[in-house]
Amino acid sequence: MAVSPAAGRRLLAAAAACLTAAALSACGAGGGSGAAAPSPAASTARPAAGGDAQPDKGSAARGDIQISGAWMPEPARPDVGAAYLTIRNSGEEDDALVGAATTASQTAEIHTTKTADSGASVMSEVEEVPVPAGGTARLEPGGYHLMIMGISDTPAVGDTVTLTLEFAGGTEVEVDAPVLERAQGR
Repeated sequence: MAVSPAAGRRLLAAAAACLTAAALSACGAGGGSGAAAPSPAASTARPAAGGDAQPDKGSAARGDIQISGAWMPEPARPDVGAAYLTIRNSGEEDDALVGAATTASQTAEIHTTKTADSGASVMSEVEEVPVPAGGTARLEPGGYHLMIMGISDTPAVGDTVTLTLEFAGGTEVEVDAPVLERAQGR
C-alpha cells in the first residue's frame, strides 16, 4: 500500500508524539539521575526534519554555532516539558552544549534517552551534548533533549519560550522556541 508524503509525515508526527509523552512521563517522574555517557550515534550528522515554524522563530546563530528547528511540545504535564532543536557547528574545533536556561522555568537540564537491557526507555541527565567541528547534533524525542522542570505558568500552543544555550567554547545562543501541539512535532 502506497502512503502519500503528507500521510507519512502525519504518521511520523504521531509516533514522535507517543515517544514525547512517554519521555515526559518518565523524566518528570524522576526518571534517572546521575550522568550517562553520551551515545555516539546521537551526535552524528542527520538532516533536520521539516516543520511549520515561523522563519524567525526556532533559529538563531552566534559565531560558529547555528540553532535551527527549536520547538517545545505543549507539555503533557503542567509542570514538566521538553525542548528539541538542531545544533550546527561550522567551526574547526569540536564544541559541546553544556548548559541551558529558559524563560519557562528556573530549571532546564540536558537529558538523554537510552534503552535499558529490559527494553525500557530510561532518561538521565548528561553533562554535555557533543557537537563535532563541521557537524550537527540533534536534540529530539528518544535521544538528547532539554528537560524543563518546575514550570509555574504552563505554556500553551502558540506561545514562545526563550531558550538560552551555553557551549563549552564560551558561546551563548538565545533562541525563541514556538510551543507546538505534540502531534505536530517536527
